[in-house]
Amino acid sequence: MSDTIKTNVLIVGAGPSGMTMALALARFGISCIMIDRRETNYEQPRAHALNSRTLEMFSALGMDIEDFKAVATPVEESCWVRFTDTLSGGEYGKLPYERMQDAEDLPTPWPLFNIAQPAVEAVMQDYIEREASIQVLRPWEWKSCEHLAGGVESVVVDAQGQEQRILSRYLIGADGAGSPVRESQGIAMKGMGIIHDFVMIHFKADLSEVVKDNPAILYWVLNQNCSGTLIAFDQRNNWVFMHPYDEADTDLASFTEARCRDMVHQAIGRSDIEMEVLSNGSWGLGSQVAESYCNKKVFLVGDSAHRYPPTGGLGLNTGVGDAHNLAWKIAGVLQGWVWPGLLDSYHPEREHVAQINADFSTENAGKLFSIMLATGSLMPEGMQPTFQQLQADSVRWAEIQQGIEEQRDHFDGLALHIGQHYGRANAPDLRAEDFQFSDVGARFPHTWLSVGNERVSSLDLLSATRFTFIAREGVTLPEFESEVPCQVKSQNVDFSASSDNLATMGMDEAAVVLVRPDGHIAERFMEDSVTAPAMKDALSKAVAKFVAFDQAACG
Repeated sequence: MSDTIKTNVLIVGAGPSGMTMALALARFGISCIMIDRRETNYEQPRAHALNSRTLEMFSALGMDIEDFKAVATPVEESCWVRFTDTLSGGEYGKLPYERMQDAEDLPTPWPLFNIAQPAVEAVMQDYIEREASIQVLRPWEWKSCEHLAGGVESVVVDAQGQEQRILSRYLIGADGAGSPVRESQGIAMKGMGIIHDFVMIHFKADLSEVVKDNPAILYWVLNQNCSGTLIAFDQRNNWVFMHPYDEADTDLASFTEARCRDMVHQAIGRSDIEMEVLSNGSWGLGSQVAESYCNKKVFLVGDSAHRYPPTGGLGLNTGVGDAHNLAWKIAGVLQGWVWPGLLDSYHPEREHVAQINADFSTENAGKLFSIMLATGSLMPEGMQPTFQQLQADSVRWAEIQQGIEEQRDHFDGLALHIGQHYGRANAPDLRAEDFQFSDVGARFPHTWLSVGNERVSSLDLLSATRFTFIAREGVTLPEFESEVPCQVKSQNVDFSASSDNLATMGMDEAAVVLVRPDGHIAERFMEDSVTAPAMKDALSKAVAKFVAFDQAACG
């Protein structure tokens, strides 16, 4: 065994959550080691959407969103969800997908777009490779760890099969739903375990002619002979079909390549389509959140901390938010300007968001059953009425339409995406007209401002590595020294804003707003006269305590 390797932070898992963590730490100049048991990133598509909040965070961390868009599914091909008998015909209805066609009117600079997870990881990997402070080791497998006075010592197996030891100040478990890191800490999951199994068939086929008149990102196939969901990552060559099955009476091994091909052809509604089955595997539908996000200096991010049904597209995106929340706090502790007890805020802040997202995803999954019941998909084999029979039955057809309409919130979660709030008890109302908040704990609102001759988002005023004081016109902030990194942005000096802009930012009432490095509001000053001691007190509070937690989440 070689000498112990030392690093500030060891990240186990090189998926989007782990890579976000590494990049966020790198912005502070904090070195880390990221290991992954895979030799390369997964080739199979899994998640298919980057939501607005994730894109805001990626942009804040210095990633060019255009790099992701260049390998994303075109908007015109992915802004609908359709409910069909098969892909070739018999459409029950459709719904718009996540306001992708309303870009100019959205309360975010970055509308959601669809992109296969391997493409996300490839773009992020390019940014990782540019950072000298990030060391990536593959295929290295994490085995166990021991808590020491100076941090955490992990036992890992390197690419040659040799055991190594890595001593880190902090250990981050970004190692997926089956997280060995979480298991080693004895952290249980709460919620609904696996209740249904699905086979995921990744296949290559050019279906652009089949769907040219009915493009969508998701096709819910309701014919009971081939029920499931088709995901169109690329109409020309990249598809996934997810089919439910019962593991109790069906062996996964029975899904041979020939059976998968036949099932996909049935879902397409044509047998003359040339296709190639690239892979197949299984996954279980469940909804669980970790009872704790940390134990001493071990922290969980991403799927290791929460798992959801895919009905909502919140898994990957919530994981990115976890890393974005945690990274600046760890960086501050390591650099000495954050009280270590602030890390206790990670669990209550992010667990609250995760539970809201879990409930949303589970509710969406449940609502889908009403459509399956109305279409007869759940009837005994051979008993489902044909599409034509259902269309001719006015009562049944009305039930189907109602079921589809009840899915509208499922595919319009923008309020949930950007309304993440560290302090608000309830989730944002998905049907409200305004769901940007300007109070403490909320994400700082987006509005379009002017900087010189350029139109920029209010989010561009913020820093990913410093606190930001934003002051309206007429307010002069005193200079002062602070070990907490911070910057000042003043109206008519650093940006121009209308009265409507100020109202959106909550600065028609507040004279000054203090925003954290993760973009959430830490303090609001209501008086025009703000003293240096008041500013220092606000920073001290922001790096030491946010709310009075009932109990510390981390040991």
